[in-house]
Amino acid sequence: MTNNLRKLELKERIQAAAKRVFLAKGFSEAKISDIASEAGVSPSTIYLYFSGKKDLFASLDIQHMADIRPEFERKREDICRIALKIFGEEGFERTTMDSIAEKAGLSKAALYQYCSSKEDLFLQVLQYYINSGFLVPDDAKRDSGDWRERLRVVARSCLNNARNSERSAFLGTVIRDSNKFPSFGAAYYEYSYCVARKWLVRFLTLQQQQGNIRADADVPGITDVFLGSLMSYVVIYRIINGVTCDVDEQDYINNTVDTFVRALEP
Repeated sequence: MTNNLRKLELKERIQAAAKRVFLAKGFSEAKISDIASEAGVSPSTIYLYFSGKKDLFASLDIQHMADIRPEFERKREDICRIALKIFGEEGFERTTMDSIAEKAGLSKAALYQYCSSKEDLFLQVLQYYINSGFLVPDDAKRDSGDWRERLRVVARSCLNNARNSERSAFLGTVIRDSNKFPSFGAAYYEYSYCVARKWLVRFLTLQQQQGNIRADADVPGITDVFLGSLMSYVVIYRIINGVTCDVDEQDYINNTVDTFVRALEP
């Protein structure tokens, strides 16, 4: 093996080690000594190829960064899952970044590679909560089939968003703390309620055009009524403590959809 080839292989080994260290610790927390240890070389060897940490990071080309991104996103999702539980248990103000970092197996400095502040992390967790909950049916845009059943699918999805105790506790934190932090309520409204409302308005307008809904029906208004009935179930039976749920969820969904449809049919 030529000397130049050995140098190239060593440089690539250092870069591969740097990727792993930057991913695990973040740029600020990563040290040249950490990368050297990961690569099995001395720190001085790294300086033969790179002027410093910034130069080494910059050498990770687009292809390398494409490799890092999925791992970064997986770790970010793991952080959101952990933070969702803690925010739900402690509320926004009592939660500390130290406690989240500890549960996530990161240093506090490394945690800040995934967010700019605790509020930014909370908003990321809220987006994670919404994205992993509400789902529009795959065939929702098709104009054939039983539109009542699609409404039931949407209703089940809305209720599933706060099905387990961790998710309902987090939603309780969003509602409670939005009084002091309006950006939380605004984000929930924009990314959850408005997304569901937009889809439903489009879907119900299609049903109206096909003659399944009265021509004089106020589609945006009745959409708010439908979503409001689902939200009231979540708040009363999932978020408020001390309330015994004596209502079967599937019966509630069926009754809500059936009442809604009867009121809209020509």
